[in-house]
Amino acid sequence: MNIVLVHGIFDSGAIFKHLVCALEEQGHKCWVPTLKPSDGRRGIHDLALKLKGYIDENIGPNAELALVGFSMGCIVSRQYMQNLGGAHRTKAFFSISGPHRGTLTAYLYFGQGAKDMRPGSEMLRSLRQSENRLSEVHLFAYWTSRDIMIFPASSCSWSAASHVLNVKAMLHRFMPSNRQVCADIVQQMNSLTGCSKTRLPLNDNIESPRPEGRGFLDTLRGSLRLRKTLVSLTSPLI
Repeated sequence: MNIVLVHGIFDSGAIFKHLVCALEEQGHKCWVPTLKPSDGRRGIHDLALKLKGYIDENIGPNAELALVGFSMGCIVSRQYMQNLGGAHRTKAFFSISGPHRGTLTAYLYFGQGAKDMRPGSEMLRSLRQSENRLSEVHLFAYWTSRDIMIFPASSCSWSAASHVLNVKAMLHRFMPSNRQVCADIVQQMNSLTGCSKTRLPLNDNIESPRPEGRGFLDTLRGSLRLRKTLVSLTSPLI
């Protein structure tokens, strides 16, 4: 099946390389656009329009597909499905660490895309109100309760999904290559399409990127400082 993978903010399609390899080994065709501007400064709707254009040009206007979104890419994918007519051709949607109820970290960046991901934004309200348009789409959600980038992390635990998995990964950025997430998506896709070549064990065969040296420690320390700052800023409001 055609599978379109939609990256998150400040990212590119390269973040899905482990998942793409696993899916293509099972006979699926992966499409990995890099949507620009990657910081979403022109808004979620702008990126959703570009996603629609990419899909129509490369796959055609009617062929069935599955969508995988990561972080902001989940909200872009939902805008495409719910408000740009994409739901009718989408068999399944896999949400990886998507801020479905918003994230307070979006207040730390300028641009319409960040504003669209703030809790209670017009974009998120619109998506919540039109969620029934996904009634024929198989919905899956993957999140980590240790997420520091999406705050609170529970925003990624999407109530609309029939299958929700908390993999407790160390960091937000590791989620698209987390072996448990990758293996489960492959198994779910094979089950939906009946094209399984081999069944992947849940915790084997797909390696998560291994943190190395000071770069990883600096990232972790920075993330912990960010979480502490957000807690201090928002505690009077909670």
